[in-house]
Amino acid sequence: MKKLESFLNSGLYIALIFTITFVSWSFYHETPPTAFNLYNMIGLFVLILINTIVLGLFRNTLYSVPVLVAVLFIINKSDISFDNLSSFSYPIVSFTTLLLGYAIHWIRFKPNMKKGVFFIGFGLIALSYIIPLLYTPFKTEAIPVSLMGTIFFGFYIFYSSTLKSNLNYLFKIMIFANILLTAQVFFYIYQGYLLFPDMDFYHRIFQGWQRNLGWANINDMCFYISLTLPSYFYFIFKKQRIYLNSLLLILPVVAVVLTKSRGGMISFGISIIGLALLMLYKGNRKLLTIFSIFIVIFVLFFILNSQLIQVWIESFIDSFTVEDYGFFTGRKLIYQVGLEVFRQHPLFGGGWMSISIAYDRWIEVYGLPQRLFMFHSTLIQALATMGLFGLGALFVHYFQIGKFMLKSLNLEKSLFIIGYIATQVHGLIDNVQYAVPYSVLIVLFLSIYETSEKQTSFEVINKRYYLIEEK
Repeated sequence: MKKLESFLNSGLYIALIFTITFVSWSFYHETPPTAFNLYNMIGLFVLILINTIVLGLFRNTLYSVPVLVAVLFIINKSDISFDNLSSFSYPIVSFTTLLLGYAIHWIRFKPNMKKGVFFIGFGLIALSYIIPLLYTPFKTEAIPVSLMGTIFFGFYIFYSSTLKSNLNYLFKIMIFANILLTAQVFFYIYQGYLLFPDMDFYHRIFQGWQRNLGWANINDMCFYISLTLPSYFYFIFKKQRIYLNSLLLILPVVAVVLTKSRGGMISFGISIIGLALLMLYKGNRKLLTIFSIFIVIFVLFFILNSQLIQVWIESFIDSFTVEDYGFFTGRKLIYQVGLEVFRQHPLFGGGWMSISIAYDRWIEVYGLPQRLFMFHSTLIQALATMGLFGLGALFVHYFQIGKFMLKSLNLEKSLFIIGYIATQVHGLIDNVQYAVPYSVLIVLFLSIYETSEKQTSFEVINKRYYLIEEK
């Protein structure tokens, strides 16, 4: 058992989990009679089996975290929506099976549930999800989505009560998740490249897959990459495979540029600037030298591929030329509908299914179908679906995070803050805070920060970070 736990505590285990995820996700064609791809389903159930075994064998639930993170990124079904989600038995069965592992752990180890640091914030958000069910028209599909806040709250209580964690393990998860997401973006780009053989190379690589990535669209990929990007700098500061991690940084940068995501460039740019400033003001001399070399390599790469930037700039400028449906991609219409819903239900909002009003308006104005889950803005989403109560719950959540992270600020907390702020800024114009993968990630990340036995591996000498072991 000790050998198994040693393996589960290694980077190899985490890498294996995310490799299974990428291979399974890469199968996307429907395999009748199921509406999903058979191999995609098999991959998901393999992860669920691993999660169940780990939860059943070990009191410490840390080793289930990389599996749960991987589950968030494995589905590759492009036409899932609120309207048809309940008709797919596969997601329902898989989620029910996933919960079995947690039930087994509960029965075997009988953990004492605790009221963690972020209990009130997550609890209020869970309540704000449910309240509109009491007075809005009954819709079967509204039940599962309205219960998601309660599920997030339940995951928080479970993990904050059962984790015996360390932040080094969290950053291993984050860096492999970033590599997975980057690989999925390159797969998306390659599929688009194959679709347009008559174009020149630089225009082909910007075309994209002409579909979403199943569990997310391409804009979503960018802010998840931004959220997990600081993990590279954690290992650079720790001087673990420092040159490899520095070179690997080029891949997510190129991936985000190739997506042509304007919102993605905002969040990614904030993340990069924040990390660069952290390195400049807190990095020691050796790290600054290596970082300078990386910057030179990075600049040379884009100079040698200047046409890449030219094509991106052309696309960016073109996005301003289409009235209303250009730069904001129709978001102004969605925002208007969201504010209308809020005015009708100012206290507790119009519920999660009020997005159907925006969908109908979209069809009426543009005449084209659009996969809409939310109102494309954290603030408008909160006001439209959960009203002032939901917005207040969100601010309490923000306050608790800020208070915890700024107290005894260290490198690990600084890295979280950079990724979190970058994605929250993106959330002003897109679906971030209430997206299921993002919510689960924040629950898991905060639970690990809260329960970590060692809060930092660094000390400050002359206002710069050094590994404590170096002293």
